[in-house]
Amino acid sequence: MKTHNIAIYAGDGIGIEVTDEVLKVLAALSEVCGDARYEITEFDWGTRYFASAGKVVPDDYLDVLRKFDAVFLGAVGDPANIPDHVTLVPLIEMRQRFDQYVCLRPSRLLPGVKSPLADVEAGDIDIMVVRENSEGEYVNNGGTFKVDQPGETALQTSVHTRVGIERILRYGFELAGKRRKHLTMATKSNAFKFSMVLWDKVLAEIAPDYPDITVDKFHIDALAMNFVRCPQNYDVVVG
Repeated sequence: MKTHNIAIYAGDGIGIEVTDEVLKVLAALSEVCGDARYEITEFDWGTRYFASAGKVVPDDYLDVLRKFDAVFLGAVGDPANIPDHVTLVPLIEMRQRFDQYVCLRPSRLLPGVKSPLADVEAGDIDIMVVRENSEGEYVNNGGTFKVDQPGETALQTSVHTRVGIERILRYGFELAGKRRKHLTMATKSNAFKFSMVLWDKVLAEIAPDYPDITVDKFHIDALAMNFVRCPQNYDVVVG
């Protein structure tokens, strides 16, 4: 019988609930699959660990995880207590150090499940996307080397200025004021801890200038999902 050594890193928020269910599934698999056995080690890392240690994981966490056959990570992030770009660091480091280069995100409509867009009618979806169109990756700042060789490499530097961010956000606010008075900013500040953190900062600074506008922000991954799940919840989206 083969024993699979699995590390459980529940993390934060829904990650704790998810990993509780994973443990139930693994226990059931052990009963059904007589030739497989699971040895589970749980790690209380994340926001809870940060409260006592001042960091989300111990310094040697990669060495600790390296000995396992697999690592199950629930979810990371507790923005009410720690900035997302801090809690996400271990996840990014694990991807890079363990060469986890594939991220699979299945999206399928299961039999018997009603599509969230099944009852959507004309007029239910009215979203205005305001995209910054002159900075970011459009500044043509980068280069290539080792062209046409196996090690060919391309660099593309994204540029984000306070002036550029503020003017596009204010455009979005003004537009929202003429519509349903709701502005959403698309962000990825959990991973892009310099550029998108600046976007978050500028949004927080200028939002009080528009007290009649409801403001929220979503990571682009969640926003893409919500465009299908509940598109009627969005008015003006800036990014």
